Amino acid sequence: MSAAKAKHPQMVGTPIVGTPIIGTQTTLPPAPAPGGLSERALAALMGLATFIALFVTQAPIGFTRDEGYYFAAASSYEEWIRLFLRAPLTAMEAGATEQFFRINSEHPALAKMCFAASHLLFARTLGLLGDTTAWRMPAFVFGGILTYCIARLAFTRSRAAGIIAPMIFWFTERTFFHGHLACFDIPICALTAAVALTWARALGLIDGEPPRAWKRNLVFGVVYGLALATKHNAWFLPPVLLAHALLCPGALRIRALKTLPWILVGPFVLIAVWPLLWHDTTRHLNDWISFHLNHVHYSWWYLGDLLRQPPFPISYPVALLALTLPITTVALLGAAGVRLLWRFARRTLSPLALLELGVAGASLLPFMLRTTPIFGGIKHWLVVPALLAPEAASILVELAHDAAAAFPRLSERRAVVLSAVLALAPGLVQIVRVHPYGTSAYGEFAGNEPGAASLGMQRQYWSGNVTAVLPWINSHAPIGARIFFHEVNGESFHAYQLMNMLRRDLRYSNGPGDADYAALQWHREFRDREPETWNAFRTTRPATGLYLDETPQIVVYARPGRPGAP
Repeated sequence: MSAAKAKHPQMVGTPIVGTPIIGTQTTLPPAPAPGGLSERALAALMGLATFIALFVTQAPIGFTRDEGYYFAAASSYEEWIRLFLRAPLTAMEAGATEQFFRINSEHPALAKMCFAASHLLFARTLGLLGDTTAWRMPAFVFGGILTYCIARLAFTRSRAAGIIAPMIFWFTERTFFHGHLACFDIPICALTAAVALTWARALGLIDGEPPRAWKRNLVFGVVYGLALATKHNAWFLPPVLLAHALLCPGALRIRALKTLPWILVGPFVLIAVWPLLWHDTTRHLNDWISFHLNHVHYSWWYLGDLLRQPPFPISYPVALLALTLPITTVALLGAAGVRLLWRFARRTLSPLALLELGVAGASLLPFMLRTTPIFGGIKHWLVVPALLAPEAASILVELAHDAAAAFPRLSERRAVVLSAVLALAPGLVQIVRVHPYGTSAYGEFAGNEPGAASLGMQRQYWSGNVTAVLPWINSHAPIGARIFFHEVNGESFHAYQLMNMLRRDLRYSNGPGDADYAALQWHREFRDREPETWNAFRTTRPATGLYLDETPQIVVYARPGRPGAP
């Protein structure tokens, strides 16, 4: 047995006859390294490092279309917070909650309230940050929380796995990119992982069984409520936790079934942090649910087919993970998924690993139903790499230990470090090569960006890549010029001007007809936009553009006679 398995025997487990389970469970408290930090403290330190890394690398990332909407929503929420601080009773009235929270009411309020509070404090009150950085600040906090949760889950395997697992998740451009945005994808991923962690702690799967279990149960219920108040992905968690409880052995199953009712704390948290629900609750809840049950289908390019409506390919989410992530990350996550499924089938999976598999699977399966909207790359199932990362890190550490055993001159520590460097290097290279254009990133299985273009894959989405051409427009466009920014909404256009990334005298145009310049996003769905621009501008020659490894991403046209026109 390898050193990793010897330290934590719950990784393997043995079948228990006469129970519906999966394997045995051994709980181990966090153990500090000799003269070092406890695993909990180390996980917190890694979370802080994640926050810092996201903070210092966010500036060049463009304001995505969704961010523009959430900036506007956060501004409205901020005005409500200011009203609440001045006149709380007035702020709690139905008229006030409707006025300030009806914008973007298709999503719960927690993340946007965080964006709003951050802007009020760091930009408006203290003046320490620019507007958009202040709005984005909570996203970096959620990124740190996600790192903490992944590390805590992975530390149950080994200390090395706990350190490596968060890096497996973050060392890809797609995940790294999403960590910077004032959006909901990393926040809901972080809170989903937090639900899994607090559920595991309530059951005694991590840190052992507490003397007063009700406190951990309450924390679990509150964390689920925070997830529910962030995004509708949380709807899928209760059946997963019920299935997990029923599959746990003996006494653990009874404890899990007693813990599960604490999930009912969640709706109260949802209502408490979403003032729109304080009045006419049923109608607003119905509007929220109906919006997502009847969500529109955006067109998406996939392997040469323009997918406009169901049924979608059942392989889509798994294939997209394989094509967008670095090759070593795909290999490790794939091995983790296969091993977890194999042990599940053989009834040798530990309850904690079963939980990780169930939560990861629950985030993926809705997109394999062939009817769920599939837009947005991998952002809707980021929980998959997050919850598979602990097992993936464990596999990497075990392989390193086996290598050390095969080569006596190679110590286990050096073998682990070398293995981690080799496994993480492709992801780091991808980040250096593609950042900040994260929605364009593809891995080696796709042939990187040129290969993905040849395969007929979506080049990009959300229009954030436009930042690459803003300096050219600023230096060439005459005063008061009208710019057609294809797929850039008015809110994001304003944000670019607010942050002085785009000159404030330039004007927003809705199309090429009355524009002086057109910055077109290469998007198969909008293939008519370029000929439309040719006809309006009387030219087919672009003035500049963004090309990733010679793959067109943004193409800029200048009307003949305007500065910069070819």
